[in-house]
Amino acid sequence: MKRVLLSPSQAMENSAIFLLQSLAAIHLTMTLFMYLVALVLILIYPLYLYITKPLNRIKRHGDLGYHFGTPELADKYRDKQIERLKRIRMKGDLPPVYPNGWYCIAESPQLAHKQIMPIVVFGEQLSLIRSEDGSVHLIDSYCPHLGANFNVGGRVVDNNCVQCPFHGWVFSAESGSCTRIPYNDGTIPEQARVTVWPVVERNQHIYVWFDADGSAPEWEIPSIDDIQNGQWTYKGRTEHEVACHVQEIPENGADIAHLGFLHLAGAPVGNDIIRIDLSDRAPSIAHKWNGNWSASNTEKHVSKMHLEQVLKFHGFDIPLSASKLDAIQIGPGIVHMHLDFGTLGKGIVLHHVTPEEPLMQRARFVMYSNLPRWFAKFFLLAEANQFERDVYVWSNKRYVKNPLLVKNDGPIGKHRRWYSQFYSDNSPRLLPDGTLSNRAKSVLEW
Repeated sequence: MKRVLLSPSQAMENSAIFLLQSLAAIHLTMTLFMYLVALVLILIYPLYLYITKPLNRIKRHGDLGYHFGTPELADKYRDKQIERLKRIRMKGDLPPVYPNGWYCIAESPQLAHKQIMPIVVFGEQLSLIRSEDGSVHLIDSYCPHLGANFNVGGRVVDNNCVQCPFHGWVFSAESGSCTRIPYNDGTIPEQARVTVWPVVERNQHIYVWFDADGSAPEWEIPSIDDIQNGQWTYKGRTEHEVACHVQEIPENGADIAHLGFLHLAGAPVGNDIIRIDLSDRAPSIAHKWNGNWSASNTEKHVSKMHLEQVLKFHGFDIPLSASKLDAIQIGPGIVHMHLDFGTLGKGIVLHHVTPEEPLMQRARFVMYSNLPRWFAKFFLLAEANQFERDVYVWSNKRYVKNPLLVKNDGPIGKHRRWYSQFYSDNSPRLLPDGTLSNRAKSVLEW
């Protein structure tokens, strides 16, 4: 076959065409690749945000903890059934309903400057105030003039004062005294004052002190240095309303035996103990627990539960699932859960139980750590699932004053004797007719 020789100009022209075609192909390939990367990012980015966004799981009373039959009741019928269950529930011989101690009433980021936050605690409506200078104060919600509620239309004025929305009377949130009446030029009545409650802000939380005998705070809440200096950052929270006595929840720390039954199955099976097969003693994903509880020998208001656990899959340890926990109970309503996940990091979960009514508790878990965000979220979700199994029990059980205990139940009796120090003769009790033996009041009201 005869070869056709190209002139130099033709050869250069062909080379240029080939180069342009190659560049076009490369450009097309790069364009397609960039579109593919963009598509992957569009699909993955929301998942990334979900995995790393701090958890904020809130369960209100009635969201879980009750059985509504099959098929389940809904809407108004569900609400009526909850009310009926509350009426017919056997409560047992309850201890006093408001033990003496510090209780969490809010998380610091929830209260902005010059804000009034409604608070329900000890069956009372109170007003939590952050002044213009950032300090926090807690007062009764009702104006002594004509009874208006500061939580509805009240304003923070004059740095740390509250102005009533009805007639404009102004009260110091620090002292409780009325400081001015807009339309009155005469003297202010001495009785024009609101009750002030002692509060402290610590570890990004706000606490109120209660003592049925009017005693001043007998111990302080420890400051967590790694929260204060920023070494451990906020990783998420859960919040639950639980219909039970305040003592039932911390008593779990001494009830070692229930861990190997109610909390044997891993989180993937969920939180609903009506649907979980608790009779399965060898679930595919299972917790192995090893724990103990003891009262402090040096600080009488402190106790400790030490707990080690590992998650197993068909009997084999799941990598990175092992953890050690020291849960330090500080008084009746505060637990500092110190967590150690080895190479993954450390942290703390601040667990608070606050009695809003005699048989209604607000339980909060707030995590600070140096753990990866995805892992912290997984832990909080797993913890919430396990806690919610207990909510099903607490919401329906009666309190047994003299329980029938066997050898391996755990030191429940010791825990009750330790916890009893937070009750006194004046501690409010729930009477058979549903009223209280006496009203909870601030120690500054005595």
